[in-house]
Amino acid sequence: MNIPIRLLSGAAVIAFVCTTAVFSQPSPGQAAAGRGAAQGPRVVSPEILPDKKVTFRLLAPKAGEVLLNGNWDNGRNIKMTKDDAGIWSVTVDPLGEQLWGYSYSVDGLKVLDPGNGEYQRDGNRYDNLLMISGPASELWDFRPEIPHGTVQAIWYPSEILKQKGRRMYVYTPPGYETSKANYPVLYLLHGGGGDEDAWTTMGRANVILDNLIAQGKAKPMLVVMPNGNAAQIVSQGYAYGPTPPRQSVTAPAPPPVQAAQGLGAAGRGPAAPGAPPTPGRGMPQVYERSYPQSLVKEIIPFIEKNFRVIANKDNRAIAGLSMGGGHTTMATNNNPGVFGWIAVWSAGGQDTEEYVNTLKKVNAGGVKHYWIGAGTTDFALNGSKTLYSAAQKAGLNATFHSAPGAHYWFIWRQFLGEFGSIIFK
Repeated sequence: MNIPIRLLSGAAVIAFVCTTAVFSQPSPGQAAAGRGAAQGPRVVSPEILPDKKVTFRLLAPKAGEVLLNGNWDNGRNIKMTKDDAGIWSVTVDPLGEQLWGYSYSVDGLKVLDPGNGEYQRDGNRYDNLLMISGPASELWDFRPEIPHGTVQAIWYPSEILKQKGRRMYVYTPPGYETSKANYPVLYLLHGGGGDEDAWTTMGRANVILDNLIAQGKAKPMLVVMPNGNAAQIVSQGYAYGPTPPRQSVTAPAPPPVQAAQGLGAAGRGPAAPGAPPTPGRGMPQVYERSYPQSLVKEIIPFIEKNFRVIANKDNRAIAGLSMGGGHTTMATNNNPGVFGWIAVWSAGGQDTEEYVNTLKKVNAGGVKHYWIGAGTTDFALNGSKTLYSAAQKAGLNATFHSAPGAHYWFIWRQFLGEFGSIIFK
């Protein structure tokens, strides 16, 4: 069959993953030239100050109240003040070196910052992006001077899920197109509320792999990022399906976060993105005719047929966060010997005799490393520790990792960097 492919490279990749924010700004009081001069005062937002304080502005002369909502510590419902020109503004305390999200509330209505063209989508929720660069953000900060891989949007059929076409993203490392080498593969799974877009936009997986490979910390590899929603063939925003979408995947708002080295979160809050797998939130109740079965029986053979990969267990890894962590355990528990490297982030297991015996079969399949991680204030922390206990009893070469933060991308980007640095070695 003909496989439609969208090839993203060079500037297209930069635009696709929303890699940059506003770094250098003209004076906030500077009037716009040309057509802009007739449209009112020019508004610069956000403005990153030398001490890493950030000023946010919005032109809304008729608004009665404007609030700033950011996903940093104490970043919710920050009151902004209006000047005589109708510009609302506020300056927040220095932000940590991180990729932050924010939006405005204008008289109770959520509004994106028109001064900032960088944004991210998490399910149905959109936020502006703000990158504070520095040593702590080097892992996921875009570096134009290094070689870059390519991200392709691939369509494949699924008999198991009864769909003629489903979409996934495939990252190939720098030099793949010009070499004849075969490469190992990491299958990277998103959480609840996400889709195949999540790991390149929210997770910045291709940026992280480019940086790791350039630094010699990771082996060149393919990264396959499928859509884990069994009823959804493609992510939203492309008009590839009916309007409205047949399945509308909504990600809850992120929790307020705790400034633990600028990377943390204060707990779950009223809702959190990528919540643990529960009935009705994307996790299948049985393996047969499920997305994890399709991953093993359809996606892996498709990749090994259409890409130059090393098709054996030792060169095949899988990692998933939250719901994707549940998908990871379901895929690996039902298929011992398929994956040599396994990572489960912010998801749990059972410390029962039956579950331990299942993990013993996984271990007998030749797992090199079973990598478990959760945030220090992650509501999935206890479940992750339970899985670690069961993995130890099963004799797996298991390690447990934690990072300051809650159930959000701050920790999962870090985990990808750590896991990506050890696999296939």
